Amino acid sequence: MTEASITVRACVFDAYGTLFDFASAAARCTDVLGDKTAAVTALWRDKQLQYTWLRGLQGRHADFWQVTGDALDFTLETLGIPDSCVRDRLMSPYRTLVCFPEVPDVLARLKRAGFATAILSNGAPSMLEDAVTGAG
Repeated sequence: MTEASITVRACVFDAYGTLFDFASAAARCTDVLGDKTAAVTALWRDKQLQYTWLRGLQGRHADFWQVTGDALDFTLETLGIPDSCVRDRLMSPYRTLVCFPEVPDVLARLKRAGFATAILSNGAPSMLEDAVTGAG
C-alpha cells in the first residue's frame, strides 16, 4: 500500500488533554485552591499518568476514575491541602470537564466533511459519557 492509496475515514481523539481540558476541574475550585490551583493541576495530571503507567506495568489494573482519585489524594497530601471537601469539589467537575474552545467547531467540520469521529481513551466509560454529555 502506498501513501497515496490511504483513505482517511475517521479521526480518533484522546479525551483528556486533547478534547477535554483536565485543568478545568481545578479552575472551577480557585475559590478554595487560590494560588495552588496551577500546582494542583500539574501534579494531579502527572500522578494520574504515572499511576496509569505503573499499574499497567505491574498488571494491577484500576479504572481511570480510581486512578484519578488516587492521584488527587497524593496531590492534596503533597501540597498540604487536607480538607476532604476540597477532594469532593475537585472530583465532581472532573466528570464534566470543559472541552477546549476549538473542539466543537473542529468536530462539526470533520463530520460535515464526512469523517467519523471517536474517542480512544483509558477513561472509564461512565467518565467519558459524562464528559461528552457535559460538553455537549
